[in-house]
Amino acid sequence: MSIKKTKRTRHTEEFKAEALKLADLIGVAKAARQLSLHESQLYAWRKALKHSASISGRE
Repeated sequence: MSIKKTKRTRHTEEFKAEALKLADLIGVAKAARQLSLHESQLYAWRKALKHSASISGRE
């Protein structure tokens, strides 16, 4: 039995930003379904965005 690996899709930063805007407007679950993503991806992108914003704000 062979296991077929699927290639991961790399999303651009612009796509991620637009996806998060959509999630804010219509909700994470609905946005994930509409964009064919997992809800966890949107939550991870949101967390990474908040983390990078907090780091860039420090000096």
